[in-house]
Amino acid sequence: MYRNVIVSITLAVLLSGMTAYALNLKNITFATDNAGVVVFSHKNHIRQKQMANNCKSCHDTIYPFKIKASYTMADMEKGKSCGACHDGKNAFALKNCVRCHQVKEITFAVQATGPTRFSHKIHLAAEPNCNACHPALFAAGHNNPVTMNEMKQGKSCGACHNGKTAFSIDNCIACHPVKDQKYTIKGAGKVTFSHATHMSRYQCSGCHTKLYSLPRSKSRVSMKAMEKGRSCGACHDGKAAFSVKANCATCHKAT
Repeated sequence: MYRNVIVSITLAVLLSGMTAYALNLKNITFATDNAGVVVFSHKNHIRQKQMANNCKSCHDTIYPFKIKASYTMADMEKGKSCGACHDGKNAFALKNCVRCHQVKEITFAVQATGPTRFSHKIHLAAEPNCNACHPALFAAGHNNPVTMNEMKQGKSCGACHNGKTAFSIDNCIACHPVKDQKYTIKGAGKVTFSHATHMSRYQCSGCHTKLYSLPRSKSRVSMKAMEKGRSCGACHDGKAAFSVKANCATCHKAT
């Protein structure tokens, strides 16, 4: 009788321990090489109909407790690890990457044109398949800078921004922020160059970088040089646009 009581107490303790263990299942965080952290939620998975609160659905068949293994996306696409269920039938497909891999807005520090922003949100709305860009066009991590000339040849952003699949990279201001340029001219006050006014008629390539280098040059061009076709005078010749000789007050405001 005494032995039976001890056995009963022992079983009760074990069962309570098992219950506590079940309630204390925690999230698992994986640090991937190039795609940030991925959080696996035991709570979300075990309440799914396929699981039915049965840990054996995954342990030790898909995930052995004693083996510390890492799997590539290629392995998962062959049915290993997460891919055993996430096949687009039993659960959402692996190609729906953002369900597990958190993405963020990216800002590139471009010396010539200032900060340039890339929005994952906007691009994923147009093309929800991350494989459209990763890893063929962009590594899921650090990428080396690519010049505008290389983009025009189809690299990086230029693979899609070709004027057909998406707006052309010639539409610079869609990505690169611009602002009015202000000049203080000795003896002639302040002059403001309006990008908005000029870009309503011309493309950025009409001036950059043939007439104006990027970033902004610290050198100044005299009115005599402009009258010979330098700087503003390349267009403001009385033909393409009003002349720098006769319309001074258009730019130099009298006070």
